[in-house]
Amino acid sequence: MTRKRKRRSAIVEIGTGFTKVRIYTINRKDGYEQYTLAWKEGGRRKTRCFACMDEARMVAQQVTVRLVNGSSDTDEATKRDIQLLRHCERTALGFGVTLAAAIDEWASARRTAGEIPLSDAVRFYAANRADLVAIRTTAQVATEFIATRRSSGVSDAYIKSCGYNLKRFTDRIRGNITDIGTSDINRFLGSLDNLGPVSRNTIRRNLITMFSFAKKQGYLHPDRKTAAELSESFKLPDTAIEIFTPEEMRRILLAAHARILPLIAIGGFAGIRSAEILRLDWEDIKWDRGHIEIAGHKAKTAARRIVPLPENLKAWLAPWREESGRIISISDYVGALGDTAVKAQITGGWRQNALRHSFISYRVSLTGDVARTSLEAGNSPKMIFRHYREIVDEEAARAWFEITPPAGWQPGGLKWSIREKLKRVIAGIESPIVDTTNHAQP
Repeated sequence: MTRKRKRRSAIVEIGTGFTKVRIYTINRKDGYEQYTLAWKEGGRRKTRCFACMDEARMVAQQVTVRLVNGSSDTDEATKRDIQLLRHCERTALGFGVTLAAAIDEWASARRTAGEIPLSDAVRFYAANRADLVAIRTTAQVATEFIATRRSSGVSDAYIKSCGYNLKRFTDRIRGNITDIGTSDINRFLGSLDNLGPVSRNTIRRNLITMFSFAKKQGYLHPDRKTAAELSESFKLPDTAIEIFTPEEMRRILLAAHARILPLIAIGGFAGIRSAEILRLDWEDIKWDRGHIEIAGHKAKTAARRIVPLPENLKAWLAPWREESGRIISISDYVGALGDTAVKAQITGGWRQNALRHSFISYRVSLTGDVARTSLEAGNSPKMIFRHYREIVDEEAARAWFEITPPAGWQPGGLKWSIREKLKRVIAGIESPIVDTTNHAQP
């Protein structure tokens, strides 16, 4: 029986001469088309069959090139190779480039990155792109920061101190804030030879706050710590906490001039900071309610607090009970404190922060409650233990809060109007003024 041959419907020839490859299209019995390649190589006729004309053409072209170059048939691409090639082409076209261009770009990036994986290099670049942040100089950021602090209602003293510290920084460290590194800040802080560790740490805190402001404004990278945060702080030396004894405090009060005595009495018996006392008015003392109210804009921490008004402090402030306006009007209160210490014959002169240290030490000893004292003083318990508290006995604590002026006492330098008012009160002509306003507890 003669075998029936498959019908060929078309022939496609690729190449010429000995490199010619024919592609026969054969209609199969099952209805599908088959594409058969036929060519001569090494004196023998070779064939290959494909179900796809595109694949058949591609292999035919490869065979033609191989025949021209004299290569062996082992160099011919497999079906898997063709699938990978098409996948790579589609991937490259997804980014709008040809496969050849994509390979060139990859090779260039590979040479530039060296041993660093390209994915790591790309992630690092994405995290450090300069075009993600707005460009601002250190001076511009400092000006914006101070303006926002002023509008937020912080104290004038803080704004003045912070502005001065930041100006020192911007005068020395100039340029874009994105270019300022941790080493720049460390060098700046280390160059402040005339300042101690406390002052340097204060300036560092101002810089941290300013750099955090810059990050929120989009002037620094949002996902990285600022150079100020990474800068080094300065270790505080262990210094002895200086306080006054009850006897020294009595001598100081009796020697004090009327213009400085309220600051000494309030600082020693209420523990309020000198800078806060300078912002207080006589109206802030609630005589009948037994406390001193420190509004947020007058407090160092910008948080309103209530400080107890002990009876002995009332007695020392009694001459001013009817007064209004600022409690302290003297400009050089530091010099006045030094003069008072000399008059009171205090060994070593005036002691820095000794009024506040004394109040906290004696108050903790008297109440045994550090948390309560820290709330009254506007500090944390940790700060009290580290910087303020001196060990004193309960007897000395009671003696401290029992210091009262002698009978008929009047401070030296008291205004004439106040002296006359006191004379009339003593004579019974007038009654002492009573604080009848705002009796509801805050």
